[in-house]
Amino acid sequence: MRVARDKTAGKRVAKHLGRIAQTVFALALGLAITACSDTDRANTLSEGITNKKVRQYLLEHPELVLDDPEIAHAISSARSARQQQASALWRKSLLADNASLLDSNLTPVSGVVRSQVTIIEFYDYQCMPCKASYPELEQIKKTEKDVRIIYAQLPVFGSYSILAARAAIGAHRQGLFQTYHDALMTANVHLDVDSIFAMATDIGLDTEKLQADMRDPQVIHYLEQMRLLADELDVTGTPAFVVGDAILRGGTGVKELKEELDRQLTRSYLSSGVLGLFEWE
Repeated sequence: MRVARDKTAGKRVAKHLGRIAQTVFALALGLAITACSDTDRANTLSEGITNKKVRQYLLEHPELVLDDPEIAHAISSARSARQQQASALWRKSLLADNASLLDSNLTPVSGVVRSQVTIIEFYDYQCMPCKASYPELEQIKKTEKDVRIIYAQLPVFGSYSILAARAAIGAHRQGLFQTYHDALMTANVHLDVDSIFAMATDIGLDTEKLQADMRDPQVIHYLEQMRLLADELDVTGTPAFVVGDAILRGGTGVKELKEELDRQLTRSYLSSGVLGLFEWE
């Protein structure tokens, strides 16, 4: 998990700095240390080295760190982990600020609010990678009872994608989102006005009400707000997934999605103490 990697990187830095500190301090003590016994030398080093002295020496001799590739790599890893933590906190705050949008009665959701992990899927009904990930998301929905999925339409493939997104929200208003979503995701036809309404008719949608909902300013505004949220999350294409506090962009494959979901579920279970309920042999 990311938390473990953060601690490992920090330990590597501390280990190497400690090794440098011992060497530096030994050189500074010079002949005084070499005249001591092995036991005395160890005690002198242990008692004499302080964080303040190490820091001061490294400030005066930064080449000791810069010229050691292993230490440089450990520091870079620790810095990257810290940046990832900051990004995760920022996303969490951003999503909290947009809770009213994500919990809107126009937002289709699968699963319960108090799930361990929430997946937000940004998708387009004409996006082939979105269609490719659709079966796996449906499987996750069936097998992972502690996962909630929020369907966030992000029509990026033109006017028919926009019409399909509006129609899906209209179907949600009629209580048939999942059926219409399934039809759009599995359709082998090019989306246009005729096919969008033909599928609506096939599943029993009231097409007159559907057309009215597709023209509803509230629906149009809702889709614009969802696009703005995607922009703030730096989502420029589909599919993209927010999984817990992580984000997967740029045509993420099913394998990466499942791996991240497993990490997020494990971390959530550990933090909530759920795993402690089981006895491991």
